[in-house]
Amino acid sequence: MHIQLSIQSGFPEAFEILIAELSELNFEGFVEEEEQLQAFIPQNIFDKDEVETILSAYKEAYALQWHFHEVANENWNQIWESNFEPVQISNQLLIRALFHPKQADIEREIVIQPKMSFGTGHHATTYLVCEFLLDMDLQNKKVFDFGTGTGILAILARMQGADKIWAVDNDPMCIENAQENFVLNNCPSILLALGDLSAFAEENYDLIIGNITRNVILHYFEDISKKLKKNAQFLASGFYESDLELLKSASDSLGLQLESFKLKDAWCAASFRKL
Repeated sequence: MHIQLSIQSGFPEAFEILIAELSELNFEGFVEEEEQLQAFIPQNIFDKDEVETILSAYKEAYALQWHFHEVANENWNQIWESNFEPVQISNQLLIRALFHPKQADIEREIVIQPKMSFGTGHHATTYLVCEFLLDMDLQNKKVFDFGTGTGILAILARMQGADKIWAVDNDPMCIENAQENFVLNNCPSILLALGDLSAFAEENYDLIIGNITRNVILHYFEDISKKLKKNAQFLASGFYESDLELLKSASDSLGLQLESFKLKDAWCAASFRKL
């Protein structure tokens, strides 16, 4: 079972803020409409008091109203699929579901089964990481996708030439969905595991991708640095532009140098280089 949170507001700009806040509480799917935001979280990790503390902080400023109810997984999927639209990044990449038509003028496409996993390309952070990856030559590189969600970023790394790819997530439903998507995109050799950064014994990656959250990045920053080869990259996202200076300060003491960053809707993705 999942909990569906429905939030009403006459201020659509509030929804970007709330998506960021709720993502920190492990809400894993969002459907945004003109005056309503729907957010979903597994019932077993739902903390109503935490959620209402966040919503109450914005209630007056954005005239928020909200309610919760239980929803079966299959109904969640129906809601998500009915609102799922293709994502296009210039003419380089199309992310679409099986029920969307192909587009002949796009260089690459990723086909996914849209379920309850974060990472469909719609959120600014996933979009930004895709932009970074599209500019990378990953031929013969070893890549670790930390918090794989739907598996989109691991799939794109394979398309960019990565030789070996490891992917993890701490949500069993994400693991199931990512495995489906690896098969759909002819990437069955991507190694997938339930867990965190320690899920694989492999060391010395050429690239670690972490589209997670600021706090998770900070928690694992030292371990991420240790698992990178010299001159390798950590591609991080899931945080705001305002968090970048904090992450840069933390990285400086870990032998990681901020190289570049991209912004979209106040969200940020950044590339750190192992010195």
